[in-house]
Amino acid sequence: METMINGARIHYEREGEGLPVLCLHAGVADSRMWEPQVWPFARHFDVIRPDMRGFGNSELPPMGWSPTADVLGLMDELQLKPAHLIGCSIGGGVVLDFALQHPGRISKLVLVGPGIGGTNFGQKYPELFAEVEAAEKAGEMDAVNRAEMHLEGLREAARA
Repeated sequence: METMINGARIHYEREGEGLPVLCLHAGVADSRMWEPQVWPFARHFDVIRPDMRGFGNSELPPMGWSPTADVLGLMDELQLKPAHLIGCSIGGGVVLDFALQHPGRISKLVLVGPGIGGTNFGQKYPELFAEVEAAEKAGEMDAVNRAEMHLEGLREAARA
């Protein structure tokens, strides 16, 4: 399924019935990463798995945007009040930020290795971000994953 959220076409999958569970994927994946969990979750919940902006089948317009605003827009569009939120890696950081900004919109929060904001690694390590961008443009996903893992290690070190 697709919908327009804050000027971008956002793709999502939806299965099951019950209380809504919104699952945000890691930065090296898209909504398909949650496929092993869909069947058990969908037996009891309304499972929504969006491709975050710029991932999978969702588009990435060149204008500035906010991932938490996209979550709020999707929740409003689908009338999810409140919802359980699950996020992995970068998706974990997004749902954590969302929970801090909109605590009344969530009922449960599950974080799986969340990325935590607060450090601008783009300014600190511009060569790594240039490497990721070049590898993405060339379609070299192994190189993208290696660079992303290196960046994640730097993020972990900054938290210590």
